[in-house]
Amino acid sequence: MRTHSDPPATGLFFGSFNPIHNGHVAIARYMLDAGHCEEVWFVVSPRNPLKEERDLLPEQARLEIVKAAIDADPRMRACDIEFSMPRPSYTYLSLERLSSLHPDRPFLLIIGGDNFLHFNEWREYRAILLRYPLLVYPRPGVLLPPPPSPSVTLTDAPLLPLSSTDIREKIARGEEISRLVPPTALPLIKRHYGARGKG
Repeated sequence: MRTHSDPPATGLFFGSFNPIHNGHVAIARYMLDAGHCEEVWFVVSPRNPLKEERDLLPEQARLEIVKAAIDADPRMRACDIEFSMPRPSYTYLSLERLSSLHPDRPFLLIIGGDNFLHFNEWREYRAILLRYPLLVYPRPGVLLPPPPSPSVTLTDAPLLPLSSTDIREKIARGEEISRLVPPTALPLIKRHYGARGKG
């Protein structure tokens, strides 16, 4: 938990957001309401080096959907920093770029427990740990070891069994997804992913 004497911190929530769903927004809201950070930036990744690109909606469309999903909460914003960077995008390079652009802003890294289990596979993961505190949120079926560093906080964020893959599959089958995604983003999600499924 941060204190009032700490400078305002920004939580960086990296992801493909393919598409963003209620679980993503609930995690961000928890981090804000619990006082872990004062704002959350959803950093939309053009391509995740550890994931297949086959089912990935174009980055500008995903950015548009994220903006629509979080528009009502001024503590959240969408970030396209990686769109102009070399690909595949590695988190440590994005962190360096953001820190150089905002030298007075402390950044925290928000990641899921499933990603945290493989954190030692990330490029320059030791350098990230030394400079950027990690906020780890739980994932279904993932048992986390004790934090390896004081800079790692295992949070009690809500455990929501939602996945972007499931949502894409439901759209492809013509099933209802209105309870799974932010209502402000629903029309865009249906338009982009529905058209993709028909293509």
